[in-house]
Order: sequence, then C-alpha cells, then structure tokens
Amino acid sequence: MCGFVAFFQDNPRIDLEIARLATAQLTHRGPDGSGEWVEGPAMLFHRRLSIIDLATGQQPMVSGDGRYVVVFNGEIYNFESLRSTLQAEGIRFRTHSDTEVLLEGFAHWGESVAERLNGIFAFVVWDRRKREVFGARDRLGIKPLCWAQVGGALVVSSTLEPLDRLHDWGAVDPVAVRDLLAFDYIPSPRSIRKGVQKLEPGCRFRWHPGDQEPKIERYWMPPRPDPQAEPPDEHTLERLLQDVVRRQMISDVPIGVFLSGGIDSSLLVALMARQSEKPVRSFSIAFKDSASDESSIAGLVARQFGTDHTVLPAEDCGPDLLLNLLGSLDEPFADPAVVPTYLLAKMTAGYVKVALSGDGGDEVFGGYPKYLLGNDHSAPLPGYAALDRSLRAVNWRPRGMSHLYWRTLSPEARIQWSWVRYGDFPVFRKDLRQVLGDEYHGTAGVSEYFEPWERRARRYGESISVDLLMRADLETYLSENCLVKTDRASMLASLEVRVPFLDEWILDRILPLHADHKIINGTLKALLMPLAKRLLPRQVWDRPKHGFHVPLDRFLAGSWKPAVDAALDWGETHARVFDYGYLRGLHARNVAHGGIGRELWNPFVFLSWAMARSYSI
Repeated sequence: MCGFVAFFQDNPRIDLEIARLATAQLTHRGPDGSGEWVEGPAMLFHRRLSIIDLATGQQPMVSGDGRYVVVFNGEIYNFESLRSTLQAEGIRFRTHSDTEVLLEGFAHWGESVAERLNGIFAFVVWDRRKREVFGARDRLGIKPLCWAQVGGALVVSSTLEPLDRLHDWGAVDPVAVRDLLAFDYIPSPRSIRKGVQKLEPGCRFRWHPGDQEPKIERYWMPPRPDPQAEPPDEHTLERLLQDVVRRQMISDVPIGVFLSGGIDSSLLVALMARQSEKPVRSFSIAFKDSASDESSIAGLVARQFGTDHTVLPAEDCGPDLLLNLLGSLDEPFADPAVVPTYLLAKMTAGYVKVALSGDGGDEVFGGYPKYLLGNDHSAPLPGYAALDRSLRAVNWRPRGMSHLYWRTLSPEARIQWSWVRYGDFPVFRKDLRQVLGDEYHGTAGVSEYFEPWERRARRYGESISVDLLMRADLETYLSENCLVKTDRASMLASLEVRVPFLDEWILDRILPLHADHKIINGTLKALLMPLAKRLLPRQVWDRPKHGFHVPLDRFLAGSWKPAVDAALDWGETHARVFDYGYLRGLHARNVAHGGIGRELWNPFVFLSWAMARSYSI
C-alpha cells in the first residue's frame, strides 16, 4: 500500500519544491520510504508502505527497457501467475515485486493489463517515448485515484490531499456539499473541489500534454444477471472462499483481521484459522452503549477459533481527536463509522501492517434488508400531489408529517426516500432546503439530488428491482462509502486493509447470479448462510443484521459537543452554505432531548473539514 502523485506539464507551472511539498501530504499512506523521478515534463513521486518484496520494490520504477515509469498503490494478488506468463514470453525480472509485474505487463500487453490484474490497485504509467500518460483503477474502486488539469498541467494523485498545496486548483463545489448531505459521500467523478475529479471505479485513461482532458473509458462494470448462471453449492463456495483467503494472506509482514462479530468477518476468521500455524490476530471495537456493542459476540468467535484477540473501547475518541480526524480526510465524508474504523485501524497498526476486512460481503451476497424494498409494489396512499404542494407552500415543517408523507410516495420514490439522509422532500429531517442557505438552493441543484445514484442504477434497467438495487449498490454505497471509509481510515493509520469478499475470483463467480439466488424467501445471504450455520456460533447468524452503528445523538450531545459548538461558530462566519438557525435548533434539541443524529452530523462533518483548511463557501 502506498500513496503517489504525478505531475505532467509542458510549461513549468509547478516547480519541484511545490511538488515535493504536495507529496509530503501522503506520508501517512507510505511512512516506510519515498522516491521521486523527474525528467522534462514529468515528475513522479511515491510514498511506500512496505508489504511485499521489502528490499527491492521501491518506486517510482522504470521498466527494463527504460521506456516506462510507474507509480502504483495496491496489491496484485495474481502477480506470481502473471510473472510466470511474462517470463514464458521472454520478459526478465529484476525484483520479486508485484509493481514490476504490473509495469512489465503494461509494457508487454498495453492498456489491457488492467483487465488481467486481480487485486486492489490504482496506478499511473509515463511513456517516455510517446510522452503519454496511462492510468487505471481497480474494478470496484478499492484504491482511490483523482486528477486535475489547470493551465496545461495534469496532476494525478492517490487522493486529494496533495492538491491542498496547490491552492488555485479548485474551490469548494456546492453540488458536492449537497451530495455529502444526501448520501454521506461525494459520488465520483465529482469531488469536493471544483475542477478536481475522481476516476470512477473500473476505468482507465490516457492523456498527452496538450490534451484538454484525459480520455477516460470503462473497462469493467458489474455484469447484468446471467440467466444461465447457477449458484455454487455449499462446499464449492467454501473452497472458493478458502482459496481467496489463502491468497490474500500472502504477506512479508504480520497480518490480522477486523472482527466485528457479523457473518462476514467471522467467516474470514474461521477460514484464516485454517491457514495459519499461529493464532490469528483479531481486532474489535466496543461501545458502552449496549445497543451498539457487538464486542461480546466478536469475543465468542475469537474464543472458538483461538485467535489472539484485542478490543478497543470506542469512547477513547474525544472532541479534539474527532476534529483532527475529520479535518485530515482528503474530502469530507459523513459515514460516522469512519471514526471507530480509524480507531480500530490505529490500534491494529500497533500489532500488524495488514488486516483483512469483511467489506463487500453484504453487497455481493445480498445482506442488507433494504434490498427487499425492490419487491415493494404496494399502492401509495392517495393525495401525494396535494400534500406535497401544501407542505412546500408553507415556511415551516410540521413535526410528524414525514410518516404520513412517506406513505403517499410511489414505490420508486420510496427508494429515494430510503437511500438519502436529505432530499427534496418538504418534511422535517429530509428537506435539503431547510439545511442549506437560501442562496444555495439553486447552485447546489437541490431538485437533482438523486441524479448521481440514478445515473448508475439505470445501467441495470429502468424499473426498480432487488437485482437493480444490489448492482447499483456495488457502484455507489460500496465503492463510494464503505471502501472509502476503510481506505481513508486505515491509511491514516498506515495500515493496509484487504477485502477478500471483493476478490475477482468471487466477483466473477457470484455477480452473474440473479438476486433470487442470493436472497431466497426473504432470507438474506442465502448462499453464505449454510456455511455460517456450520462453522460459526449461533449467536453470529441467528440475529437481526446490526452493522457498525455509532450512537451519534449521544456523542454529539455529550463528549463531542465542544466540537459541534466550535464547528458551528466557525461556520457562521466562513461557510454561508448552511442555515445556522436550523442547525443550532437541531443541536439544542439534541442536547435537551436526544434523537438528532445524521441530520446534524453531516453538516458538522463538512464544517469540521472546511475549518481545518480555512476554506470558505
């Protein structure tokens, strides 16, 4: 795991000193070493977290023929088989690293190398002969990649942090603020900064100096269901998962696992225990709030499989650490689970350098109850249009109307209601126009709040179904939320996290299946459930799905209240994008009575991030 930033320019717009300062923003992603390569219009910089081939895997790396230079972030799990294939075709290697396999693979196969890679990756290659840039990102966006172009210069970076050193490269985008409030994240290709884009998952690009912008194409997207695809039986699936876990445990440094107590992470522990001669190192987090705490179940799994288990109390995060964490993110991100995930990663990094995570199991195998909404064809209560017009005509939002309003929505509109925190709904808790300042209702595109999700979902059909919801989630909630959360939180702690449930071997076998094979008669994760029942304690699989829940209202009104007060005070002077009468009303109500969480948290996250950078909007 690493971080990199590369600059390509005909004119010396960005000098070497500024480029080095920008690269220093990525030190947390690569604390073990650094490298740079500078020639003519190209400057490539790299920060390394050493995992494989500790002695000879340094970057930037130049190809054997001297033509190509690469910077790369990630792990290529099939690099040994690709290496053998290339050797059989006459390619000689100087190192044992997956970076060299990627580089020589590009030199040999060209842009199609992206489709051959099995792993988590983002990389950029500079062709010294053609003066051409090529870059790519893995299928589901497990590793990040962004780019910006100003004045003829192209900057490509692992994350947005290096651009903070280039102050004239993009102001805050109010549409991105809208997206953050609605979805908890900012869907690619948009970023928080105007003029800076994130490369979408499963995409690659080419660029020559003088081009207006990179030429981007998609090389992979989640497949539509194949009517001929048959689900694997229990033992075939077990062998597949075991092979994936075995391969992803390859490392030249100590490795562990995040153990939440859910089915996915518990299965990983069970399979890892078979592969390890020593007790597996497992790590969990505990909340004092019993409704949010699963550490006892995680402990039960740890005892059954004899892991060396460590538990961290979640209450160790005070207001100063919270503000520092939110301000350290490359762009604002409002899934509150980023806080315990960071604390867990920081603790884990004290023992190992690599950890496996159960991310992706729910999206691939159908683990969320929300997917069942795709079967909702019930007729709404009459009177939606009249009620909607009446509510929009008044300046206040009567409490309690959301329950009635929701029942008047069509099944498709209920998906919108259920998928966002804030939207264009004229009722309390769901009204973007309440939280945004009046002057931003137009510039933030309130009426288009659901477009980022719909644009992806319509790739899989025009009518809402369980299958469409699951496939759209792969490109939205998984790629833009879950994987961003895990990558940013873990890399702030200089920890590599791998996600076996998103291995290409699993994606290629499971994604072509229709949703009816994954959710059967309302049973979620129907394919994994037989394995879970055979291998895991009953307490793991015989209970409602819980998730990584953070008791936000309690924290915001208690230990995090000083942070909220500071953010609101700063925002009233520097960030007019919000209605502070509304936000302070939410805060006061939560302090007095509780019950206000995400409605206050999402704006607070943006303010904390902007305050750390002294951005105004």
